[in-house]
Amino acid sequence: MNIWEDSLIRRKLIITAIITTLVVYFGFLYLLPLILPFVVAYFLAWIVRPLTEFLYRRLKLPRIVGGSISLLLLIAAIGTVLFFLINNLMKQIFAFIKNLPIYLSNMADQLDFICQSCDEFLGLSSGTIRTIVDENMFRTLDRVKNNIMPGITEHTISFIIKFIGAIGVLLITFIATMLIVKDLPSLKECIEGNKLYQDFHRITERLADTGIAYLRTQLIIMNIVAVICVLGLTILKNEYALLLGIGIAIMDALPILGSGIIFIPWCIIMLFNGNIYAAAILITIYLLCQVVREILEPKLIGKCIGLRPLFTLMAMYIGVQLFSIAGFALGPIGLVIIITTVRVVKEKLTQAYACTDEEDDLSYSDD
Repeated sequence: MNIWEDSLIRRKLIITAIITTLVVYFGFLYLLPLILPFVVAYFLAWIVRPLTEFLYRRLKLPRIVGGSISLLLLIAAIGTVLFFLINNLMKQIFAFIKNLPIYLSNMADQLDFICQSCDEFLGLSSGTIRTIVDENMFRTLDRVKNNIMPGITEHTISFIIKFIGAIGVLLITFIATMLIVKDLPSLKECIEGNKLYQDFHRITERLADTGIAYLRTQLIIMNIVAVICVLGLTILKNEYALLLGIGIAIMDALPILGSGIIFIPWCIIMLFNGNIYAAAILITIYLLCQVVREILEPKLIGKCIGLRPLFTLMAMYIGVQLFSIAGFALGPIGLVIIITTVRVVKEKLTQAYACTDEEDDLSYSDD
């Protein structure tokens, strides 16, 4: 491959990246909200397809019946897990609300101590810092009372309407899943007959492998981290062990932040309070979480994604700026789509130019 062909490939890759970025942006902005129920339905159909085909071959059940049974079993399994999880979480949330006055009283005592220490350190009269803190707290409460609470009341009706609409979307997704399961073999034959299928399939196959590897890895690590956190906090006899463990596991999955944003300040507070045992348990939990992530993440993901944490964080930030809260997921997904598309196009162009070079070498040898 000569220098001109190399520069031509680079120009084509840059054009591909620009076009893919625009397609991803406008697709997420305008197309995704319209087709999202059917995308979810396709993935649900893909999940229940093995059991559906088993029921079709062994019991001769129609695919739409087998698909309905498979989907109901999947929903029942997920619902059972969520029921026990939410039940325990709600118990801990109610316990936290019940004990909130005690926690506020302890926080007030700690605040008095901190403010008094600051007054002594700065040479101010007693109560100066606490007065400033109280004034700011009252302003914040007034702002919440005057601005946020009326907004919550006004949006109650719209929330009910959106909730009813969400139930309708779930119903449409369920029906679409059944139809996709029923027509999946014929749909596959129809799609595979298209000329653009091979190129598109290479990209979607790579995206599927990448996305599945990433989601599988994050779910496995989050579950292990959650178990470690819950067990560790249970040893400390923390009554909110499940609630805190799940929350810390979610924080641990975020790039850059991690579980240290919770454990390190918590450990420092325990040391200041003289509770060395609790500080040792907390730092041990934190180190175990870090070891699990550092060991499992490279092995489970490998080189199939190749995204650095900084790029993932940038993708999340850009995604939030463009698509609000959904951008936390859409940003990294869009980045993976762009990178995967460029890689597939690069492989195809490299193979095409390699074949051209071989043909040129053969023609020269014939001469």
